[in-house]
Formats: sequence, C-alpha cells, structure tokens
Amino acid sequence: MEAARPENCWLERWSRAAQEQGTRALDQLRSGVEAAIAALGSGFLRHPGNKTLRQRLFAAELDKQDFYRQLLRLVYRLIFLFVAEERQLLLLPEAVDEAKRRYYEFYSTRRLRHLAARRRGSKHADLYQGLMIVLRKLGDEGGSPELALPALGSFLFSAQAAPDLDGAQIANRDFLEAIRHLAVISDGRSRRQVDYRNLGAEELGSVYESLLELHPQLNLESGDFSLHTAGGHERKSTGSYYTPSSLIHELLDSALDPVLDAAARQPDPEAAILALKICDPACGSGHFLIAAAHRIAHRLAAAVSGESEPPPEALRAALRRVIGHCIYGVDINEMAVELCKVGLWLEALEPGKPLSFLDHHIQCGNSLLGATPELMAAGIPDEAFVPIEGDDKAVCTAAKRRNKSERETGQADLFYAASAPWQRLGDFAGAMKAMDRVSDETLDGYRSKSNRYQEIVNSPAFLFGRLLADLWCAAFVWKKTRDFPYVITNEVFRSIEAEPASIPTWMYEEVERLRRQYGFFHWHLAFPEVFAGGEAQAAGRASGGPSGSAVAEGAVASGGFDVVLGNPPWERIKLQEKEWFAERRPEIAAAANAAQRRKMIEALQQNDAALWRAFAGDRRKAEGESMLVRNSGRFPLCGRGDVNTYTVFTELNRMLINPQGRVGCIVPSGIATDDTTKYFFQDLIEQRSLVSLYDFENREGLFMDVDSRMKFC
Repeated sequence: MEAARPENCWLERWSRAAQEQGTRALDQLRSGVEAAIAALGSGFLRHPGNKTLRQRLFAAELDKQDFYRQLLRLVYRLIFLFVAEERQLLLLPEAVDEAKRRYYEFYSTRRLRHLAARRRGSKHADLYQGLMIVLRKLGDEGGSPELALPALGSFLFSAQAAPDLDGAQIANRDFLEAIRHLAVISDGRSRRQVDYRNLGAEELGSVYESLLELHPQLNLESGDFSLHTAGGHERKSTGSYYTPSSLIHELLDSALDPVLDAAARQPDPEAAILALKICDPACGSGHFLIAAAHRIAHRLAAAVSGESEPPPEALRAALRRVIGHCIYGVDINEMAVELCKVGLWLEALEPGKPLSFLDHHIQCGNSLLGATPELMAAGIPDEAFVPIEGDDKAVCTAAKRRNKSERETGQADLFYAASAPWQRLGDFAGAMKAMDRVSDETLDGYRSKSNRYQEIVNSPAFLFGRLLADLWCAAFVWKKTRDFPYVITNEVFRSIEAEPASIPTWMYEEVERLRRQYGFFHWHLAFPEVFAGGEAQAAGRASGGPSGSAVAEGAVASGGFDVVLGNPPWERIKLQEKEWFAERRPEIAAAANAAQRRKMIEALQQNDAALWRAFAGDRRKAEGESMLVRNSGRFPLCGRGDVNTYTVFTELNRMLINPQGRVGCIVPSGIATDDTTKYFFQDLIEQRSLVSLYDFENREGLFMDVDSRMKFC
C-alpha cells in the first residue's frame, strides 16, 4: 500500500481512477440528455400523425423555446420514473402483486430500457402511447390501482406540463433511440446501463449544465430538431460552474453544522430542527440544497428515534419533512427550478404518497433584482433616471430634476411613513405558516396546500404588494424618451401606493412586461414567513450580528434565513458582444478587433434592422440590470464599478440571514482582494462577522472548465 510518493500509493491511484471514471460517466450522461432531446424533437416533428404540432410551430403559435421546454419536461419525467422504479419507491405498497406484475411487465420504463438496449424499434407508435398511459395515471386524482400507480400530483405530471406532446405520436425507433441515449453509456469498449438507483444530485447537476448551454434549432420541412451551444454563451452568461460534492460538504461542516448543533440542544430538538430555514439564492439543480437536506434529516431522525444512526425508514421520513419545511431556493432559469424540484422529489419520495408541495419554497426569479420595504419607504431615488441604452438624456435629466423636487417638497412620503408597507399588506406570514402546517402526505392534503397557496398569491393584497415593488424596480428601467415621456417619479409612485386602482391599464401592462423581462424577485413577498416578525434585522446587525449598519437600507426585512449556502454565478453584468453574435452573426463575433466589431454592429441598423433591434434590446436589458444593482441602494458595499455577480450575491447572502444566521459560499478570492469589494470585506472585519476564509487555487481542476490559475475561497 505504500509508495515513494503519497499520490502513487494504491489507495490514491484507485481514488483517482474512480474519480476519472465518475467524471466520464457524468460527461456521457450530459451528452445522453442532449442526444435524447434531439431524438425526441426530431421524432415528434417527423411523425405523420403530428400535423397539428407542425402547424402550431409554423404559425408561431408554439414557440421553439416552448417546444424545447416541453421536451425537457418529458426527459425530466423519464428520469424521475427511471430512479423511482430502480429504488422501488414508485408503486403503491398495498397494491396486489398482480397489479405490480402488470406494471413492470407491460408499462414500466424498465421494460423500455431493456427494449432500447436490444432493439432499434419500428415505425409503430405504441411504446410512447404506453408511457402516456402511465403519465396520465400518475397525474390523475385516483392514480391507477390496476397498475399499482399512486396519484403524485405536481405540475410535472399535469396535463399543462407538455400539452403539445401528450397527444402527439412518435415512432418506436425514435422513442427507443431517446431512451437508449438516457439509459446506456459507453467507455469505448463496452456499453452498460446507467445506474439510476444511485443517481444523485451530482448527476442531476450535469443535466443542469447541459440545459444551460443548449439552444434549440428546428427545420419543419426536414423534420430536424437539434441543439446547439452558442459559443458557451448561456453557460458563461450565468457564470454557472458545477460544484464538486467535496466542497459542498466542507461548507456544510462550517456553516450548517453549528446551526444544527444549536438546534439539537433545544428542549424540543425536533421542533427546533424543523423550524430551520436553509436557502440557496442561485440553486440551479439543487445540489447544495439536497446535500443540506440529507444532513438535516440525519439530525432530525436521530432526535426523533433517539439513535445516533437511525434506520433507513426513519431517515427517509425525516428527509421528506425537512424538504417540505426547511429548504428554500431561487434561480433565474425556469427549467433549472423545475429540475431542482425533480431532484428534491426524488429524495423525498415515499411509496404511496404524492410528491411534496414545493411551489412556495423553490421559486423562479432574479435574486438580485427586487425591492425591499426599506427601499420603497425611501421613495424613488434620483439615481433611477440615469440613462441606459435607448434613453433620451434630456428626458432623463428633466425627470431627475422633477423627481428631486417631488421628494423635497411633496407630502406623499409623510402618508407613506405613517404606516409601514408590510403592515398594510395583510398577514401573509401567518397565512403562509398556516398553509405550511397542512400535511401533504395525501393527495387531498397536497391539493389543499396548493389551493391555499394560490389563494394567497392571487389575493388583492398580495398582488398590490407585488405591483408596488415591481413599480419601484420598473422606475429604473422604464423607457425614457420623447415618444414615451411618462416616467415613474416619486409622486407617481406615491399616488399609486395610495390608490392602486388609479394605475392606468397601459402602465400596469408595461410594469408586468418589465417584471417578466427582468425577473423582479422580492424576497419579503416570496417568503413572508421567513422575513416577517421578530426584531429588525438591521438592529441585530448593528449590535454585532453578521453584518453592519451599512447594509441596513438594502436589507430585505426583519427575520431571515438560518443558513444561506451556494456557489453563486460569477460574471460581469454586461452584454458580451462576441458571445451574443456567435450564433446569430459569426462574422461579427470573429471581427479582428473591438473597433471593427462596433462598426459592423452599427451597420446592422441599415442592413438587418430586426437583428439590430434584438441586440439593442438585450444590451438595454443588461444595462438595466447593472443600473438596478449599482444605483438602487440594494447593494451599498459591492454595487459599484464594473460589477461581477458573485460580489453582489455575496452581499445578498449576508442580507438574507437572521442575526444569528450563517453564510457558507464559494466565490472567487477577489471578494477579499479586489478594489471594488474592499468596503464589503472591511465591513466583514469591522463587524467581526467573518468566521473563516479558506483560499485555494484551481490547480486540481475542482472546477473542470475553469482556468487552473483561478483562485477561490
């Protein structure tokens, strides 16, 4: 076992071989998902029975991106069934043996995987129709006792998840090709089945990576559907690089374990553990959240059973409770949010029970772009009128002057200050807590929880609260030109705050459009049970908590999470011209220098006006995001200069915790060394908030697609 050099001993060599083999398997699964989506897309387009589908795509009634999303959901459904079957968690435990035999022999995805490994398939379409029977039964109220299938609930198995595919047809040969890509991997010498029984968050993360990189292309005439990567554009634009499990466990040791230790010492450790709130504000596929859920569940099961090593049944029951009560996540990518839910459902799945209700805890939006009660109380700042792409500087100057005058002389702010905005919006926190107490162990409980949540988020009070927060954010990115001179100044904001019904229809529609475009996300409204009540967060920080008074104005509200975890995106908030044109106009991306590229871009106004408008729109959006981050007051310590997303995410993480909370994150070491972050790091030191910082260089390739010289901490 010994060797002259430690890295050459047998254990180290075996470890490296296993790691390399695992890396290859992840790469192949990632490629398999891409190939499966392409096979499914082409198969559906080519089948003669799908005339309606082709007509909807041709008439642009169905966007190619929506078609891609439906294909992704079909793949999510297949992966879910692969895992649930292999773990023997899908079927009703009380079902008769004959029903279970009928399912496995004639309807299971295990049968499909076996067929895919042995047959090419025919032009018939019966195999997909058999799968659709299973998917419909899982989404039905009563499940299917004759096939031992439970009713799972959730959007994933509803008729709304993939409406254009549920009634479509696909030839067995195309369908089995897609199954083959998902179920079989090859090392060049032999082929073997993917081990879906032991599929973990790391494998789901590889799926997440692939979907970030891919852009759909289709040709209706030939029936071809393909996926392309535009020069790494989307992956790079989100700065998303997958985090190895080893680093995640290090963060859990330092950030989560101390909080769990404190909860375990409480008189009622079970209640204390279940009361913890853990969040990843850029959750991706949920790798951090799943790892945290497992660690919390072990502590919970130990507290309930009294055993230091609880039995598997106790761990599974505890895991479902933890995922339903303690885990929160946000991501800007809609399909990543859905994949995160799939990963959590797979961990929380118990035979015979519906999927956990997660819509209120795992949400889609831009974590960095939103309002807080404190910021709204201060009104519309003059910095909202800094011009961005497409704005008229004269209009912005006049609006800024008018806004300043309104803030100095207006009386509306006095009315606003008389009652905190949170107090006037109703008891959302109480309603959310009451909803959270409803058990989702049965389908009736799941439906009740879902209905209550929809009642809350569609109530007039909630919609008004969201409108007001959206309106505040919209003021920064509102189009300010002579053709569109009606800007959102402080007086406009206060008048709508006083009388929501006074907002003109056209203005409401524009605010809604901007909300969808920018993904405005208001933490105090999304998770009111976390941020309402308790002592003011700012007061806790000023008295020596995790942060200082410099953060108070941008703070979300009172309360906060117990632990915030993550590896946030790291990328400049700026449109990268080369990447934007890589797929649309490769010759512009390949220009000899920046000056030549700018000339070619300007020439588009004459020779390709549509492409110019698309580019100008995306550049305006990027500038709007940067302006909100730098000028809104939300990030007083890091929202300065040429902002990188990881810096403001780190500042956000600090704002999101309660006075006793902890942050565990992996970010570039520039957070401690760069000039633009010196105020943030100085505040950490002065407030004595920093527990530990470990710096490392990427020499070992922990982040495989990142330069080995890059430093992290």
